[in-house]
Amino acid sequence: MKNRRLRKFIKNMSAILAVSVFLSGCSAENNILTALIDDQNDRIEQEQNTNPTKHPGIYDSEDVAVVVKKDMEAGTVQFQNVSTSRRYTLSYSGITTLYDKNDQALTMEQLKEGSVVTVRFYKPEKSLSYVKENPDCISYSNVRNYEMDLRNGTISIGNELYNISGHVVVVSDGRETDMMEVNQVDELSVWGYKNMIYGIHVEKGHGYLRLQNEDYFVNGWIDVGDRVIRKVAEDMLLVVPEGTYPVTVSHKGSSATQEITFARNEEMAWDLGDVEITVVQKGKIIFTLTPVTAKVMIDGREVNVSKPVELEYGLHQMRIIAEGYDTVAQYIKVGEPSANISVELEKSEESTQEETSETPETKASKESEEEDDEEEEEKTSKKYQTKSSYEDDEEDDDEEESSEKKDEDEEPEDSKNSVVSSSGKYRVYIDAPEGAEAYLDGSYIGIVPISFSKKEGSYVVTLRRTGYQPRSYTLQIDNEQKDVNYSFTELMKLEE
Repeated sequence: MKNRRLRKFIKNMSAILAVSVFLSGCSAENNILTALIDDQNDRIEQEQNTNPTKHPGIYDSEDVAVVVKKDMEAGTVQFQNVSTSRRYTLSYSGITTLYDKNDQALTMEQLKEGSVVTVRFYKPEKSLSYVKENPDCISYSNVRNYEMDLRNGTISIGNELYNISGHVVVVSDGRETDMMEVNQVDELSVWGYKNMIYGIHVEKGHGYLRLQNEDYFVNGWIDVGDRVIRKVAEDMLLVVPEGTYPVTVSHKGSSATQEITFARNEEMAWDLGDVEITVVQKGKIIFTLTPVTAKVMIDGREVNVSKPVELEYGLHQMRIIAEGYDTVAQYIKVGEPSANISVELEKSEESTQEETSETPETKASKESEEEDDEEEEEKTSKKYQTKSSYEDDEEDDDEEESSEKKDEDEEPEDSKNSVVSSSGKYRVYIDAPEGAEAYLDGSYIGIVPISFSKKEGSYVVTLRRTGYQPRSYTLQIDNEQKDVNYSFTELMKLEE
């Protein structure tokens, strides 16, 4: 009996011990698992503290900046702070996130130099975490309708006028450049912030066109896709927009057209000695004008619009003038046997103000004064008559030419620069690059170093040398009574 109770006790104790061992085993395993998790968390936290760039979204700095340069091989992007103009370079990786202003994902290839962006980065390691096109920035894409005023540091786009930052970033064909190398025929994307332009990307730049064997068309016209219209001169080098355009030359009713592709910063030659010239043709133009008293000038000569006006096929410069109205100046293209042109002039602001403020007595008095002023002005102009020429030593030997010849050779008024001061005493000097050919608004002026008479206005200087890439600059000359000097960088040698 005792033995039986002893065996039962031993059996129960064994069961208790088994359960105890089982429970103690589970507890040990749980303790080990908990320790492993804690260790892993410690390692992650430590890694985040020591290598935060390995984890997306980690940053300690935020900035509004302009994208200056991307180096895809090195995996870096250079930025410029819009407030301080300070530049810095950050490295990017696969965890760097990029977005447009609408929160759509971008690739690094799609991120454009010149764009204004919000940047987040980890400063100790100069690592880029986040880039987004700033939704509050000014932005225009593929702009053609703009006007630059480099003297005043402004650019007008459509009806909006913006200031240009003194540290504006201008990028063309992957190369940082400056505003002087932007030509009016270029197509731009523009970014700004708070009415200040900070970045410009040249989407389509410009190339160059040289005419060969152009003798027949000298003093005629050349039209490049309605984008560039110039009078043909000997040894021209025209700045033309990048892309493919129909190019037409015309003179005395004869014309020739060819489609030409222009590459950025490259020179194309068109040999006019091989083209087929069309026979001289004429078309009749019927003018309908408001007011009916308006005068019409075609290529510098007044025409009688009371009957159809016969004009040779091709381009002509038209100016419509009427007292008290704004003058209309534009090119017309004659290419049909007959056509109608209707023009309604707008009253000038001065005329409108005078009509509302003048009494009959003051008007009569003013007319009398104007007549006296005209007489005095005529006397003065005869006494102090000056020439408008690039060169001081150009002689006026053409006074006895026929009026027809003068009209034919006269430069159209809207292609000339308005002159405020033209004493000829002061000059514009181009000192470098030495040995380069220099062209002023497409016309050859000599070999650098070179100079020309200073006159207020906007000019395009083109520099070229055989075996080198041509380059052009927009010069906006002031009317200050002093010389101006320019030294441009050396031309880039073409790859053989």
